[in-house]
Amino acid sequence: MRNKKNIPTNINIFKNIFDETVRWGDTDGYNHVNNVSISRYFESARVNIIRDLENEKYSFVIVNFNINYLSQIFYPSNLKIGTYISKIGNKSIVFNQALFVDQECRATATSILAYADIKKSKSHKISKNIIKNLQYLYGASDEI
Repeated sequence: MRNKKNIPTNINIFKNIFDETVRWGDTDGYNHVNNVSISRYFESARVNIIRDLENEKYSFVIVNFNINYLSQIFYPSNLKIGTYISKIGNKSIVFNQALFVDQECRATATSILAYADIKKSKSHKISKNIIKNLQYLYGASDEI
């Protein structure tokens, strides 16, 4: 049995809200959204945040990703993916996300992204400027 205490009930507690639409190709023969599509929705919301923090030398790369599927999603649906950053370390960040349909949380996800020197394929320390921006823009709200 799921701990309902950990399931968000309000999308507005998230620092970033990303809108997405279920596409026909995201579904199976019963109009049920494929689990792989759900991971892509979460990915799109994460990339929307980190894209501006990357450059030719440094980027965030995913090293761990977990999804909790709470209830089914069907075509057609409009989605809202809420994201906040729950932890910022020296070389990594932790995203917490929730996917809502009609104000009901249908899935949650947690992902760890390492900051990396792309050419050397090694983790790299996150600059203080990036840390400050991430905390200000996407850190956990007081309600979470």
